[in-house]
This record gives sequence, structure tokens and C-alpha cells, in this order.
Amino acid sequence: MIDKKVLEYYLKLREIDHPVGVREAQRILGFNSPGKSQRLLRKLVRLGLAYRNEEGKYVIVKDPPLELVGRVFIKGRLLPKMLVIAVYTSTLSITYALLAKPPLDILLLLLLLNTPLWIEALIEYRELKRKW
Repeated sequence: MIDKKVLEYYLKLREIDHPVGVREAQRILGFNSPGKSQRLLRKLVRLGLAYRNEEGKYVIVKDPPLELVGRVFIKGRLLPKMLVIAVYTSTLSITYALLAKPPLDILLLLLLLNTPLWIEALIEYRELKRKW
């Protein structure tokens, strides 16, 4: 699972234009021990955010994997953007329904418009939990 700190370290290492070793990553990230930086680098490799070259150094991938595209971090949790959109549109619809008191057919239309968003958001969330 990727968390906020791992993402921060990835973004910091991504600025480096050359392969980094364990000790160099330790200095860049401000870790006290090389073991901690090695664990982080191995985790980045497992997540597809880095790879080891033939010299044994770690190359940080500049473009994140497609699994991270369309995702956002909210309070330290990685979530699909579609979930944010579904919550937003549902909140808007509920607020409208409570304030305007529209007829039943308009309420059903709002429900029908929000349903595909929630289905897609839940599918993406399940896939995200499975992979990350």
C-alpha cells in the first residue's frame, strides 16, 4: 500500500536526474540509517515507481504508473478521483433536493445521473485496494 510519506519520498527522489544508491538516497531523504532508505527503495520498486539498473543503483521512474493517474491523496489516503466526483455530485443533488423540493421525476433523474458515477467509483476503489 502506498502512503503519503512514500509518495513524498518518491517525489523528492524523482527530482534527481541520475540513478541513486542506497547511501545517496539516505542523504537526500535525511534518513539515519541506510537500511531505511533501502527498504523505501525496494518498496518503490515493488510499486513500479523505480527499478534497479545493471550497476545495482535505483532509477526513479519519472512518469508514474497508469494506476496512479486519476488518483488523489486525501488525508493520507489514496483515492480514485471518480469517488471524489461521485461524493461531490451526490452532495450537490441532495442539497438541491432538500432546498428546492423538486417533483419525484426530477429526484429520480438525479438518482439516475449519480448511479453510474458511484458504480465506477466503487469499481475503481476496489481495484485500487487490490493493487496498492
